[in-house]
Amino acid sequence: MLSAIRASGERGTSTLEFAAVLPMLCLILVTIIELSRAWFTLNLVTSAAREGVRTAAVSTPASASSAGSARIDEVLQAAGMTCASGTCTVTCTPSPCALDSQVTANVTVPFQTIVPAFLPSMQSVNVVQTARMRYEGP
Repeated sequence: MLSAIRASGERGTSTLEFAAVLPMLCLILVTIIELSRAWFTLNLVTSAAREGVRTAAVSTPASASSAGSARIDEVLQAAGMTCASGTCTVTCTPSPCALDSQVTANVTVPFQTIVPAFLPSMQSVNVVQTARMRYEGP
């Protein structure tokens, strides 16, 4: 009965409208997913830098840098990420660490988009975070 009321030229209009809008909706969905992944990566790198600098700040002076670097690797590996080659460092100024020295952790993780065709500007971006803390000693 309802189909008899419709004009014969309107059949399939909603399908065509949906087909026209679908690519834009997919692009918006992919963009939201990729930006969420980038935000997650940024938060993870920030946490890794904080964990590494805190571990180094309360370690013995001789093992502060290695303990901090090991903690950064643990945090990143728990999420399935790794540092960009040789870019995750923990340093103490002045070296070796003494009370009230400044401990600095630099963490760089490469972020690669899943769909580079949609977001070519985010195809390969390094996420960099730095954390500083006063050395407290063991």
